[in-house]
Amino acid sequence: MEKLVAKLKEEQYKVPFVSALVIGLITHMTMIVNKYPNGDSMTNFYFDQNMVTSGRWFLTVTCGLSSFYDLNFVNGLLAIIFLSVAAVYVTRFFNVKKKSAMILIPAIMMTFPAVAATMTYMYTVDGYMIGLIFAVLAVYTCRKYKAGIAWGALFLAFSMGTYQAYLSMTILLVIFDLMLDVILNKEIKETAKKGLKYLGMGVSGGILYFVILKICLALEHKELDTYQGLNEMGKISASSIPERLYNVYYDFAAFVLRGRIFADNIFSLIAVCSVIVMALAAFIIIFVKSNAYKKWYNYLSVVGLMAIIPLGSNIILMMTDKAEYHLLMRMQWELFLVFAAVILERAFTYFENKKDKLNVAKAIPVILVAIICYNFFLMDNIAYFNLQEKYEKTYAYCVRLLDRIEQTPGYYQGMPICMVGVISEDSYPSTDVTEKVTGKMRGADGDFLIYRGEQYEAFMKHYLGASLNILTGDDVIDMYYSEEYEAMTSFPDAGSIKIVNGIMYIKLE
Repeated sequence: MEKLVAKLKEEQYKVPFVSALVIGLITHMTMIVNKYPNGDSMTNFYFDQNMVTSGRWFLTVTCGLSSFYDLNFVNGLLAIIFLSVAAVYVTRFFNVKKKSAMILIPAIMMTFPAVAATMTYMYTVDGYMIGLIFAVLAVYTCRKYKAGIAWGALFLAFSMGTYQAYLSMTILLVIFDLMLDVILNKEIKETAKKGLKYLGMGVSGGILYFVILKICLALEHKELDTYQGLNEMGKISASSIPERLYNVYYDFAAFVLRGRIFADNIFSLIAVCSVIVMALAAFIIIFVKSNAYKKWYNYLSVVGLMAIIPLGSNIILMMTDKAEYHLLMRMQWELFLVFAAVILERAFTYFENKKDKLNVAKAIPVILVAIICYNFFLMDNIAYFNLQEKYEKTYAYCVRLLDRIEQTPGYYQGMPICMVGVISEDSYPSTDVTEKVTGKMRGADGDFLIYRGEQYEAFMKHYLGASLNILTGDDVIDMYYSEEYEAMTSFPDAGSIKIVNGIMYIKLE
């Protein structure tokens, strides 16, 4: 504890940690102190997080630190603390020295909308943030220690065992670190040696992850799920490589142009574009001032590293062709702004003797990045606003639905009920006023929380105190294709609920 306290007193640890903690609490407080569930929360009020069939064999451990209950205050507070730790090690990894950068980098990491999207899955967010720490520590320990390959591989395996998508965080940190070495004109042999060390860590960590996964599956007598192509992950044929590479680069470009995360209004667009231009200028300044431009192989190295950035960002698409990237899987995109801040900090060191002009110049990127973070802060809280709206509308909808169920002649407690959970847009047109902002934010988008029968059952059980016997699986399929169901009208019409052969049919779509 004495060593920990002494470490936290050092500015290089204290400033980013406190900055991340304060900004995180301000940004996400409304989600922590209120209970705003999303659709998946309905079936996860208590869940042991044993997700070994999804390849997340360590998630039950990381989530178990806060119990397996969906405790929004505990889980949310721990998530912010864990993300603050990750922010500290990102600043240490890039050897950030200026206080402004020590504040801005944690601000970027805390306010980035992928964090808010993950916060909507409050029952697992703390575990995911531990996985993020592991993803950062994998590269941090790999570079710092002689036995770094072993330490990094261990942390990488645990990170992937918590959430595989954070592999991209590790890869991008590696790429940006090597790029810094190149433009700072480090010896090519040393950079190549470091790159091989990172590669050894990545391969070893991947092998360790799959070995532990196979052991866990065997011990529990289970198989990998088909969700997101998990059961086919790593099975790459030579003929599929061109198509997968195309998907990787296409998705990267599509998210840049249509992701609606970095810039959703004219002010954020101007700020983001300005920071990109300034970072590119800083990149060139460092490349020239360090004399890296005099060596031909540095040009090839920069181009090569830039070319594989989309691959590192979307590595899961390379591992399986059935993955669908959503915002929770794009946490690594915050590193582009982080790297821009690092590059700008490095560039300013070349002009320290021109303090008056430098102070004015430094203020510009600081203000621009602060504007971007403020816009992220607004996006996060708009998402939480919509999450509250979704809860309120779902609550009102379920009250009306439950009343109709109980008032249907022939209904009795425990009667089997079949329903299809997609709410009819004809009967209930969209009232969402946040789609422009939340449309790409998984977990916080849309009008209603629930879309499956078991979610209705859980919502009514936990929020309305009613126990319904909702059927799932083949029973729902049989109902859906039956003549009786096809002839029914959609809820709330009079003909939307019918009892057929002792089973209550409810047509919601």
